[in-house]
Amino acid sequence: MQLKFIGIVVAALVPLAVSTSVDPKSCKNGEFWWADKNCCLTKGGPPAPPTPPKNTNCPPTSYYWGEKQGCCVPRNPPPSNPPPPQCPKGWTWYPALSRCQITPTPPVTTPPSQPSSYNKGNNYNNDDDKNGRGNNGNHGGNRGGYHKRAAKSRSSLCPSGLDACPISGLFGDYECLDTASELESCGGCASLGKGQDCTKITGAWNVGCEQGSCIVYTCAGGFRVGADGKTCVAL
Repeated sequence: MQLKFIGIVVAALVPLAVSTSVDPKSCKNGEFWWADKNCCLTKGGPPAPPTPPKNTNCPPTSYYWGEKQGCCVPRNPPPSNPPPPQCPKGWTWYPALSRCQITPTPPVTTPPSQPSSYNKGNNYNNDDDKNGRGNNGNHGGNRGGYHKRAAKSRSSLCPSGLDACPISGLFGDYECLDTASELESCGGCASLGKGQDCTKITGAWNVGCEQGSCIVYTCAGGFRVGADGKTCVAL
């Protein structure tokens, strides 16, 4: 009786195992086989991919978040011997998890405090006024420097060589970007409709921004680098 019951359970599980098994031949037209997770994926990915969970991100050039797989999945077949995917700035790719996570920052060590002292060479004395200018007409050491830095910050939103790009959806807020090398604002602020977002080049796997111009380093499977070096051409 007991053996008969076990036989019935096994017989019920066999069709289930067969129905859920997937192989490369099961992929439909417009899909490709991703061996890492043994599944079929849509070429090019969905037009509106899901948002990754909190504290998780995906390489914008070549991956998107796959809800069924619970990880980042490629938009196109990976090239042979692919380089590591490019995570957004401040994120690191973890191959075992197939996702980007925030790059850990090293702990900040505070140097021991030093007793304040005056530099006689700067003619710094106790009679200096609040602006860091001594009564004898000479600027005091650090306070005079602060006065100059404050004046500079008022005249420019960002340090020299960086552009102040408005942050979409946040009125009045901006970020300082080096548009000569920034992937998502290459050659100009994307939020102002300028430059190019290198991460949106169709078929690209790894890209770069060099001197304000997008460069394609590697294309996904089924694509090759175009003659201009800035695009991927379908094979």
